[in-house]
Amino acid sequence: MIKIYAFCRMHIRKQSENKSLKTKYEEAVESFSKVLKLNPFSLDAYIGRGNAYLEYGHSKGTRQALKDFLTAVHINPVCIKARLCLGYSLQALGKFQKAWTQFSAAIHCDPSCHNAYDGRAIVCLQMGDIFAAFQDTNAALKITTNAELLTNRGVINQFMGYLNCAMHDYQQAITKDPSYALAYFNAANVYFVNKQFSQANDYYTKAIELDPQNESAFLNRAITNTLLRNFEEAKTDFEKAISLSPLSAAIYFNKANLYSMLQQYEQAEEDISKALSIQPYDALLYKLRADIRGKMGLIKEAIADYKKAISIQELINSN
Repeated sequence: MIKIYAFCRMHIRKQSENKSLKTKYEEAVESFSKVLKLNPFSLDAYIGRGNAYLEYGHSKGTRQALKDFLTAVHINPVCIKARLCLGYSLQALGKFQKAWTQFSAAIHCDPSCHNAYDGRAIVCLQMGDIFAAFQDTNAALKITTNAELLTNRGVINQFMGYLNCAMHDYQQAITKDPSYALAYFNAANVYFVNKQFSQANDYYTKAIELDPQNESAFLNRAITNTLLRNFEEAKTDFEKAISLSPLSAAIYFNKANLYSMLQQYEQAEEDISKALSIQPYDALLYKLRADIRGKMGLIKEAIADYKKAISIQELINSN
């Protein structure tokens, strides 16, 4: 149940947990608002305030940002910066077709804008048009070459099943920028899929060194260490992943698998029960808990879990 990221973009950033940082963005909003009172047609102020709203990290802030970017576009329809920001905001709200339109408009205004092609590629991928995403990423790479674009093309190649091409892109990205953590992470995922677990472990380690807040890298390395039978290292990685993402059912599921393998069934049941408390309608989780409870001799409870797993699966199949 390894977790593989497709795109990891930071155009719409997560809300900071640092209270002082949030205050900083609130102050920025106030400052830009003062500018707009003096000059209601300031494009930079609308775009600046919109980006500050995005930093709030919640849907209300994104909707406020959307209003500012729309106003900027109305003031100047050929403002590329406003079009891009509007596209990213619409994407964050799940309005992919409208986001696609804005990125396309930016490309029409400036065919050399690689960010517009890149943004549209991501939206195409989210809408399931993989080939269009591939074309747009290639178009962006003809304009400029950087680690992010190479990594994005690698992900698209992965989606299309071209793992060798994906790995080539990731390695090129690493050569271009040895500090780009996502390239190592995605290359590690390819090694994992190819069952090259030692190489995968090395690359996850490098990704963690560069981005120690990436809980998915810790999770995937924990799974890899489990397969390599590095059990103590796997335990440490699972605990670190949980500390970074305590509401991830996937982490508890895989941790339960580890402890079940080690025949430490009480700990395994505790972890899988935690996963179910987070994700209560997952047949696979009930199936694993049933297996664990059966090994613990809790036959009645195990049968109840098997029945629950079957009823959930039947409900899914009927839909």
